Amino acid sequence: MSALKSVALVGVRSFVGGELARRVAARRGGPRLLGVDRLRPQGWAREDGFAAIDLTEANAADRLAATLRRGAVEAVVHAAYRRDPTPDLAADREFEVEGTKRVLEAVADAEVAKLIVLSSTALYGPHSDNPNYLTEDHPLRGHPAAHCVENRVAAERLLADWAKSHPRVAVTVLRSAWLLGPRYRDRATRHFASAVVTVPLGYDPLLQFVHEEDLLRSFEAALFADHPGLYNVVGPGVLPLSTLLRLAGKRALPVPHPLLYRLRKGVERARYGDAPAGFYDYLRFLWVADGARGWEAFGEPHYSTREAWIAFTSAARMRHYR
Repeated sequence: MSALKSVALVGVRSFVGGELARRVAARRGGPRLLGVDRLRPQGWAREDGFAAIDLTEANAADRLAATLRRGAVEAVVHAAYRRDPTPDLAADREFEVEGTKRVLEAVADAEVAKLIVLSSTALYGPHSDNPNYLTEDHPLRGHPAAHCVENRVAAERLLADWAKSHPRVAVTVLRSAWLLGPRYRDRATRHFASAVVTVPLGYDPLLQFVHEEDLLRSFEAALFADHPGLYNVVGPGVLPLSTLLRLAGKRALPVPHPLLYRLRKGVERARYGDAPAGFYDYLRFLWVADGARGWEAFGEPHYSTREAWIAFTSAARMRHYR
């Protein structure tokens, strides 16, 4: 696979899909790019192919398979997942779980040799009995109040079963820690961007992050060499939440979690479709992952958890002054 000729990026309008496309396009003598998404990304290069395919449509698998065959695609990157949950739980599940199923059907039908899938260490779930470092062999226990986490647990289980019945496809799953950096934005980064950060009273969990550049480097490495298997992609080191806030000059607003969950219930349901525990439990309980397997396969990250946090908070501060 070191001489890839054609790559398809499913979910090219996502952060990972779009940034990976730019990196692949910048490689001298790199493979042909095929972007797949519901809408064409703004500024998508004319010389690169694009297919407008909505993964929630019933015929998406057939259309995608035909597109992959026409492009003689050798590797598919599947990054078509919600960045943030929405109040439409049924639509989110259709997109993330059934959409993944349709991608798998298309990859099998088109006889693609390699599949790389974006995942998250959040799928292990925040639980009081978690060990200090969760390896890739730890069960995915998710969180019942975080519906997109549950969707992606279901999608990974579909993928695991599919991979067993399609041994000729080299399947790589990259489970990313919470992603930080100058450009990436999601529910977690917006929460941490506030000058006053609401936290559950009496809890100070260890957290870990991965810098956006390190995650993208891991995708490149997985794309241009064979690394089948499951990999946690995390920055070295962990820090307590309280230390992170002090480093950023932020003030914590501790609220007893039963009260916090009552106060935030309406807002959380309206914005994200979940009970507050679906987010704030990740600020109560341990869910840090062991990155040794990923570091060995893709190289040491350039940024530690501490450095990823500083890069994020520094960029946010500079935007405030502009």
